[in-house]
Amino acid sequence: MSRPVLRAIDTGPARQGHLTLGMAQLSPFGLSEQWLLRDCGDRHWGLIADAAGSSMAFRDACGTPVYAAFCATSVTWHEAPMLGARATVNSTLHDVAPQRIGSLHTISGAQGSYATVRMISCFLKHDSSGSNTRLLRSGLTTLKDLPKAPAALDHLHLRARMLARLARKATPEQPHFHYRPVPALDFNAVGLLYFPVFSKIAEMAAPRDDRPKQRTVVYLGNLNPGEGTNVSRHGAHSVIRAADRLIGLVETS
Repeated sequence: MSRPVLRAIDTGPARQGHLTLGMAQLSPFGLSEQWLLRDCGDRHWGLIADAAGSSMAFRDACGTPVYAAFCATSVTWHEAPMLGARATVNSTLHDVAPQRIGSLHTISGAQGSYATVRMISCFLKHDSSGSNTRLLRSGLTTLKDLPKAPAALDHLHLRARMLARLARKATPEQPHFHYRPVPALDFNAVGLLYFPVFSKIAEMAAPRDDRPKQRTVVYLGNLNPGEGTNVSRHGAHSVIRAADRLIGLVETS
């Protein structure tokens, strides 16, 4: 797989990558959701690093580690590529709202568009306790001004806010699925529950025999290693809780 190449264009930070789609990138139904989220998440962080003129190990003005934590992601699937197909990934970074940065990723090839991934993040850091349940808002002082978000990212931002309100107002129901994340498999390098695991938990709670058309995830909290998650279903929505607190909502269509 070739390394992503930074393209200097007038519309802001952007990257284009080319790769051959193999087992790591594909599922029986086309592009793998877990690969898409992990790969595009890494591209999102890389674009922020380019815009901030730093490495992906972000730090605030005091030198405290800062994380580009995802607030919402959405994957839309299109054509299903064949094993061995060549694909191009185009990624751009945008300003979505105060303290919100978004990226748009399009994956395409000879058969047309394979998938679109939209991502919105904010900056968080641990407090002195180091607990994943007590994350604080933060920022990057070196981050350059970014171009305005396209309509696709604005739509995700508004949709995520609406879904978050619905999730917080919903009366907790008896969970029908329980999963205890595995530290070595489900947590990332800074010890947080890795964001693709939310989609994984929702799929495990209600397995499908085909791929969804779209999956949107709103991230509302995190958990510490050793804690378990409980999932309750509300139609197309999976509400994920840890103990007595809400950590995520997943909408599948």
